[in-house]
Amino acid sequence: MRASLIVLLLRAQLAVAEPQLPGAKPCLATRPGACTCRSDGSARRPPSPSTIKLLSAVPSGLEAALSTRPELPLQISSFLFVVGLSLTALTPTSYLVKELGGVQGPKLLSAVAAASAAAEIGLSPLVGGLADSAGRKPVLIATLLSAVVVNGLTAASPFIEWNEAPLVVPFMALAKFTNSLVVGLFFLSATAILADNYRHTPKKLAAASGITFALVNLGFGVGVALSGLLPVGLSARYLISSALCLCGLLLAALTVREALPAADRSPFRLSSFNPFTCLRLLSYGRQMRWLVALLALSTAPIFMGDTLQVFALQQWSLSEKQVTSLFTYVALSGVAANVASGPLISAIGLRAFTALATLSNIVFWAGVATSHRAALLCAAIGILGPARTLGTSSMISTEGARIRIPQGQLSGDRSNLMAWLKVIGPLLYGQLYVRGVRARVPQLPFVFNILITIVALFIGPFALAGAT
Repeated sequence: MRASLIVLLLRAQLAVAEPQLPGAKPCLATRPGACTCRSDGSARRPPSPSTIKLLSAVPSGLEAALSTRPELPLQISSFLFVVGLSLTALTPTSYLVKELGGVQGPKLLSAVAAASAAAEIGLSPLVGGLADSAGRKPVLIATLLSAVVVNGLTAASPFIEWNEAPLVVPFMALAKFTNSLVVGLFFLSATAILADNYRHTPKKLAAASGITFALVNLGFGVGVALSGLLPVGLSARYLISSALCLCGLLLAALTVREALPAADRSPFRLSSFNPFTCLRLLSYGRQMRWLVALLALSTAPIFMGDTLQVFALQQWSLSEKQVTSLFTYVALSGVAANVASGPLISAIGLRAFTALATLSNIVFWAGVATSHRAALLCAAIGILGPARTLGTSSMISTEGARIRIPQGQLSGDRSNLMAWLKVIGPLLYGQLYVRGVRARVPQLPFVFNILITIVALFIGPFALAGAT
């Protein structure tokens, strides 16, 4: 089944028409397989006879459908990647606390999380520059390969010893660090690929991004749900995780099409390194400043750290199993929101959809601030909330293309902003929770979310003024 899918996607990739560059001569070949010119005029080797014979088995209708969806291989690779990582997402916390104790375990986890976020802050601008220089696909492959290697090493760690002691703890810490880091870098490249294909049509970009994030949410929910069914042993768990990431790697290597033509690539400049490149976004004009402000306000609640989990355990007295069910439910609501986003955006436009999704998010946080049951009910009522950033993110790509910002650099700056929010968010929300508990208002972090989301609702029309 997997081999058949790879063949289908490979044929779709070869069938996708490359973008015509200014000054390029169109190919005049009329016989299938005769064209040996790229859209920029460079030579391209035609498929071999064996490849043509293999690909001819794919139904033409399916080929035509896939040729209009160049993002499909990327979306499936993203799904496999997220499922693989989420299988072990909950493993380090329980294992390290058990092995190191209730004090040293959390200390190590906090140190790893802080180091990963700091690395992402520093690397995002550099990786964005590399994506503009070497292309999007090499960055995508490198992130997938990192996850495959580090999870494979962790699977083997019980059998690797130093001074007669297994190296499980160091390798598990390394896996948590690497996996947290490469998620942001993977989606930096993925965002640039989507933007390359649809940056001049924000509605299509939002729809493609919606399906991608729907699969990501689904992958997270599936991975967390399956993690409880996996064998208890760490080796088997991390080995399966590595195998799934490897499947995503092979699929991406064979089928994801490089979206950046060689003629559009720019030299890599290491001297331009700046850990605060997110501030560069503010220098691109008033419209971009509105969009960045809206993106920051809309995404801040995502980076609450463990606040919601701690609140559910302490204030709602939920069991670990109930907390897992809650997060799975939220993930599945994200799938529904992002799947529905494409048709809704086509019907009512980006501005109206963003306003509706932002209102939905206010409803959700109002439910969380009330009770467990209200949270579940309001998550169903405000089901569009998880898709609230689609319009903003799409318009940032479109605005960047309008003012000629390289998409890799733009994605790097945006990832740098997300990395800073990842550092600041847990500290801010943790303090709000502690102060709220002392003031007998433990819902304070969620009240804060309601307030900033209301602000986002009001500035939305200004930020999305150019959207339809």
